[in-house]
Amino acid sequence: MTSLAAHAVTAGRVVLGAAAVIAALDGSLTASATLITVCAVLDGLDGKVARWFVAASPFGALFDYFCDYLCFIVAPWSLTRVLVQADGDVADAILIVPLVTGAARYARSSVIVAGRDDEVRDLPGLATMFFAFVGVLAVFLDVRGAFAPAAATAIVLGMSLAMSILMIVPIRYPKLTAFRGVSPTVLALLVAMPIVGTRMIAAAAVVIGLAYVIGGPLLARMKPAEVP
Repeated sequence: MTSLAAHAVTAGRVVLGAAAVIAALDGSLTASATLITVCAVLDGLDGKVARWFVAASPFGALFDYFCDYLCFIVAPWSLTRVLVQADGDVADAILIVPLVTGAARYARSSVIVAGRDDEVRDLPGLATMFFAFVGVLAVFLDVRGAFAPAAATAIVLGMSLAMSILMIVPIRYPKLTAFRGVSPTVLALLVAMPIVGTRMIAAAAVVIGLAYVIGGPLLARMKPAEVP
């Protein structure tokens, strides 16, 4: 029964992910970006809930992955497609990439965790959440208002493509939980971002995110004792 609490949090993300897709298709980009952000917060909590109740399991990990594909691939794909106003052109061709690489990443991760009873913390490739937040941060930073349409589209598509490819590269990135105090800080900022200091927090997230993408593989090579 204790595992039901963690599964309930994960299942709640399915509802929110579907709502984010619907909001994007309706043109409510801020609402869609906010819902995806809430999904990210809940994703950071469901694993903690499972550990609190000692209820982590291969089923829970696989359930989480399937929900992640909806929340961090399909919903952001819908948001990004509307954001760049794709209409069967090059933008749509580029946005096929995250659908494929995201599926490949989760399939590979599923194979790794399927036969394990313990939690797997070290998986190759960049987390799909980085692709998800390209569109989310572009909305919160009002990229379409800050740049010419062509430039805004190029920025969003370029970052989306880069984050998508990094999902499946054989490079290991450390989880935020490897750094004391970082995970709760990130969750608190995500909670605040849609409400207060939106642009400031979003801009900081871009800087920190890019620093992690570039420096993460170096930190992953360090011994756990060496990571602050």
